[in-house]
Amino acid sequence: MSAQGKTVSGALSLLLLGPFLMAVFVPFLWMVLGIFKTNAEFFQPLTSAFFPAHYEWQNVVELLEGKWVPFWDVFGNSLAVSLGQAFGAVTLSAMAGYAFARFTFSGKRLLFVLAVALVLVPRQLFAVPLFSWVNELGLSDSLLGVMLPGVVTGLGVIYFTQVFRQVPVEYLQAARVCGAAELRVFLTLLPLVWPALLSYGMIHFILAWHEHLIPMLVLTSETKQTLPLALAKLYDVSQRTPQGVQMAASTFAVIPTAVLFAVCHRKFKSSLSDMLVH
Repeated sequence: MSAQGKTVSGALSLLLLGPFLMAVFVPFLWMVLGIFKTNAEFFQPLTSAFFPAHYEWQNVVELLEGKWVPFWDVFGNSLAVSLGQAFGAVTLSAMAGYAFARFTFSGKRLLFVLAVALVLVPRQLFAVPLFSWVNELGLSDSLLGVMLPGVVTGLGVIYFTQVFRQVPVEYLQAARVCGAAELRVFLTLLPLVWPALLSYGMIHFILAWHEHLIPMLVLTSETKQTLPLALAKLYDVSQRTPQGVQMAASTFAVIPTAVLFAVCHRKFKSSLSDMLVH
């Protein structure tokens, strides 16, 4: 294709994608700029400009100082829960996926169907059993009680089953011929599939970061709540919290997942491309 053809093709692509990009970017920009707006500017949108009249950091200061919610506590709780769930889910799902992909055992098909069912069945149906189980373990109102149910994931089992099916069987045979135990064989394969490990870890981190149901069932103390619960408290119907504080909290809630995606998106694309090719 000539340089002129590439230019025309790029212009057409930008013209077609422009409205979709604006539909994503404008609400995000509105949220960020809302940090600096007063309530009057929010509740009178027809007379207020898109940009705030004054750029003051009072809303951010009030949020970070804990005037409305213990922000740093709930932010740290969400970070700990999401990282712990992501690590646990990757570890457990990778081992389960390896077993489904490389072994034949009684009940294999039924167990895999159950893994698929975990994806298809709404999580709300498990609310009462999860609540009872966490209480029986004595993990009510604890971050560990939020982490453990999220570690079990049918999506992860299906994902890693497909990943380990793509690994050439020669690698496994070579390791077994050398006398390696099955756990050693599994650990030897992990460097070969680390983009998939990283990709699913990112996916599960994002899902855990935005999780509402399990934290709402398990956590009761204000200082042990996660960020989604704190945001729900800020957005209550009483409207006592300034809109600018709500926008500041929402912006801070987006930052970890945005940074994670920016750091890992190349490996994420590589892993998805490999799965689609195979």
